[in-house]
Amino acid sequence: MKKIYLDKRFWRNAQEHWVSFESDPKLRVTKGNIYGRCVPCMTNLYQQLQAGKEEIELQEAFHCWKVIAVLKNQEECLEVLKEYEEQFLKNHSVKGKFGSSQPSRPSKVLMFHTEDEAEKERLLKELQICVEKINPEGQVFSQKACANLYYELLGDWREWKEVTPIRNPEMRSVLIHRIKKLLYWEKGD
Repeated sequence: MKKIYLDKRFWRNAQEHWVSFESDPKLRVTKGNIYGRCVPCMTNLYQQLQAGKEEIELQEAFHCWKVIAVLKNQEECLEVLKEYEEQFLKNHSVKGKFGSSQPSRPSKVLMFHTEDEAEKERLLKELQICVEKINPEGQVFSQKACANLYYELLGDWREWKEVTPIRNPEMRSVLIHRIKKLLYWEKGD
């Protein structure tokens, strides 16, 4: 039987951080995606913003999805992962994370990542079944993976195309600064 493995940071009191999970015990896809997809994608956006482009070629960002469950706490996230593992993991590999970027928030997020729209739809249905069993009030939805990074510049992700015009050019310098900080090219404030 396939299993879902948690990042070792979980065992070091990760109550207030994101914890990665994957069906690979070494989290190889997650680790590979950081430098193989995410950093190049952010670098691509940065370069287009620096070049003064009027529209953004989304490339990887257009094909990255997250399927999200909003739950009460970390324990519910773990229960939903266990339920998912028991019901649906047999034929699939998964990757994602759970936690919150704002530790003071009363809820936690469980997030599956995918680069395939069909897989996104399947995960959405399967996660809904698991969440309903653990917390019928839990919310389940999907969105583009980097919607939080691109939203201020391009608007609602539902309107994005592979090449999307910039809607809010005044956000250019703000995003350049934010990306520099995300990629550790500039020290934080």
